[in-house]
Amino acid sequence: MGLAASQGRYLCLTARNSDLIYEAQQISQQRVALAQSTQEIAEKYNAAMSNRMLTAVLLNENGEPSNQPLTYQTLTQAAQTTGGGLGLKLVDLDGNEIIPGDYVKVTTQDGEKDPENKYFYNLSDFINTYMSDLDDEQKASFGTSWEAAIKFYNEQYTGDKTGVVNVSLYSDEVAEYNKQHPSNHIRTTTDERCLDKDFLYKMLTSGQWLIQKEDTEAKKWNDLVWQGSSRIVEISDESDDAQAEAEYEDAMAEINARDKVLELRLEQVQTQQSAVEKELDSIKQVISKNIEDTFKTFG
Repeated sequence: MGLAASQGRYLCLTARNSDLIYEAQQISQQRVALAQSTQEIAEKYNAAMSNRMLTAVLLNENGEPSNQPLTYQTLTQAAQTTGGGLGLKLVDLDGNEIIPGDYVKVTTQDGEKDPENKYFYNLSDFINTYMSDLDDEQKASFGTSWEAAIKFYNEQYTGDKTGVVNVSLYSDEVAEYNKQHPSNHIRTTTDERCLDKDFLYKMLTSGQWLIQKEDTEAKKWNDLVWQGSSRIVEISDESDDAQAEAEYEDAMAEINARDKVLELRLEQVQTQQSAVEKELDSIKQVISKNIEDTFKTFG
């Protein structure tokens, strides 16, 4: 091989070697990114497996205590011998009762039993429960207006028919009015996030929201330390463990498969680079020999 041909071949191999080095670097960066993803997936999995929740100890239909997730409903629903909720109040640090927004409290009377309060945070649930005989067009006519539904109910239905003795509307307007009139004995603020049990857990455990229990004799509400209550218990939340484990295994399997492909490609690139480097060394020797022979000719 002549000097010019050798030099041309050397330049081609040098360019090829540079491409292979760059590709190897790109593959290595992709594998680093996969390793970071693996760490994120592991952290998410560990968080899901170690998360905790609050439960309310309530009596089931058999009169036996059972743990149910602590939600705004189970926390504030009127306490009953069987069923119902804890009959507590959720307040912020300023003492304002926290409500989720517009909702209805329905008080019913059944025979000689104590009145029972039921809460509806979805207007359609209230309509389907107490005005189920209406057709779809009539139900849709209320739109999203609690006031319209309650007005229609009061005009068309009677307490004797449904057992309802009182319907109270809690709304953003009520909360705003109470904010502007702090002397009002009922101070409220709206925060729809209280319906999210995970957010409720976060706010209660961080002390940003408080729980109050009614003192019926003194006719006032006192702060309740839920950590010492036998009715509210903090436990490990295992409800999402199975899903978290399945998602973790699927994600890890996908990452391992992608990493295996990258590993094999990196091995191929390194093998090719090794071959190119050997040929470069060989071409260098040929060029050196050609230069040496050329100088001898003119020596």
